Amino acid sequence: MTEPAGTTSTAAPVSAPAYADGTDAYDHTQMGRFAHLVTLHAGVSTPSTSQMLAERLAAATRTALESTSRLASVTPVALRPLAADIALASVGGPMSQTLREAVDALAGADGVIAVSPVFQASYSGLFKSFIDILPEGTLRAAPVLMGATAGTARHSLVTESAMRPLFAHLRAVPTTLAVFAASEDFGAAWDEGGAGRDGTAPLAERITRAGEELARYIDRFPRQAPVDAMSDFTPMDALLGRRR
Repeated sequence: MTEPAGTTSTAAPVSAPAYADGTDAYDHTQMGRFAHLVTLHAGVSTPSTSQMLAERLAAATRTALESTSRLASVTPVALRPLAADIALASVGGPMSQTLREAVDALAGADGVIAVSPVFQASYSGLFKSFIDILPEGTLRAAPVLMGATAGTARHSLVTESAMRPLFAHLRAVPTTLAVFAASEDFGAAWDEGGAGRDGTAPLAERITRAGEELARYIDRFPRQAPVDAMSDFTPMDALLGRRR
C-alpha cells in the first residue's frame, strides 16, 4: 500500500528473541557465568616444564574467556605431592582428603588442562596411576586441553598417540588442538617469539590458540545446565496478591 505524501515510513521494531529460543538465547544465558578450570600436571622436576606449560595454558584460556565476558578460577593439581596417596589408593587403600579434593575438583570442572612429561614415549606412570584411581565418570563430558613436555621434539606425537585415546576412553571432550613443548621451546624462542627449528609456530602462539579453543569448548559443551534467565520470575499477581 502507498503511503500518503508527507508521511515518513517507519520500519516496525524488531523484537528481541525470547530467552528460550535459538543460539542467541543460549549465549545470553552463558554470558558472565563463572567458569572453573583445573590444571592437572605430573611434573616431577623443580622447576617443572609441565607445570610451566599448564600455567601458561590456563592463563591463555582465562584471557580468552574474559574476552567473552566469562570470568574463570583456576585450581592447580600437582601430582608429585600426591604420589604416596595415589599409590595407596591404587592398591585398594582409602583416598586421602587431599586426593579426594583433587578428584572432586576435576569432577566439577568446566574445563581441564592436563599436562604430562613424556617417559618411555608416553605419559608418565604417575599421570596414568592418578587417572586409574579416578571414579568412573569423573571426567565425563569435560572439555580437556592436552599438553606434554619432553627433552626433544621427537616425542611431539604423544598427545595424539597416547593422551587423546586415553581421554576419549574416559568420555571426556578433548580439544582438537594439543600443545607439545620440548626443552628448547622454553629457551630464547619463548621470549623472542621465534619459530621452531622445524618451522612450527612458536610456543606462545600455539598456547594462545589452544587456550582460545578450550574457551570455546567450555561454552559449547557446558557440564552444567545453562542458566534459566526466567527461573526467578515472579508473576505480577503473585507480587500484588490476587483480588477476591
